[in-house]
Amino acid sequence: MILHPPDGASGTVSAALHEPRAAAGASPLLALTHGAGGNRDTPGLVALAESLAERNIRTLRFNLPAAEAGRRRPDRAGRATACVASVVDWAAREFAGPLFLGGRSFGGRMASLLLADREAEARNLVAGAVLLAYPLRPPGKPAVPLERVEHLGRIGLPMLFVSGDRDPFAPPELLNPAVAAARAEVCWIAGGDHGFRVPKAILAATQRTAADVSRETAEAVAAFIAATAPDSQTAAG
Repeated sequence: MILHPPDGASGTVSAALHEPRAAAGASPLLALTHGAGGNRDTPGLVALAESLAERNIRTLRFNLPAAEAGRRRPDRAGRATACVASVVDWAAREFAGPLFLGGRSFGGRMASLLLADREAEARNLVAGAVLLAYPLRPPGKPAVPLERVEHLGRIGLPMLFVSGDRDPFAPPELLNPAVAAARAEVCWIAGGDHGFRVPKAILAATQRTAADVSRETAEAVAAFIAATAPDSQTAAG
């Protein structure tokens, strides 16, 4: 189902809603946006949404304004967070049940910036955050910029980071301390890069397939949502 939530300015963005086939009651909703250069139809987001629907979790995959306009260059932070805030407010009014906010890479960073803002109404509407492939440092940079990490401890909501342990933007030795300081949890995808792709040699050594890796991500997100919203009818496995 395609919907058109407000974009935080004078327009709308497009969003795709995945509904469970037989959800009991008001199942949780994950509002999920994309990374830089991607859009709501990024294959990994589609696969995750489909898997979560099988676990009685609804997913709303939504574009940020630049992607909606067909631009590859991402929005400025202020424009992106305004859109995310507007979608959260709209989703809280349109759907019953616990609301979670998530994003991949750039989208997750924008979600985290919004939730760290103590003046933002969104932080009062969201039960938890799901940050996929969080970009702790920019491409080609050895150091972690302060603005990518210092705000995480201010969020004060349950957070799940899902990251590949071969991701050059967030290697374990850098991401683990940041997650610990934010009192969050992390699910490591063994052998995964920034796109959660695992080389065939590592898949063979760990006796997994690409489908197994996709399932690992969905199970981690579903388990986090079930634990954070214990009254919901979810299935983590």
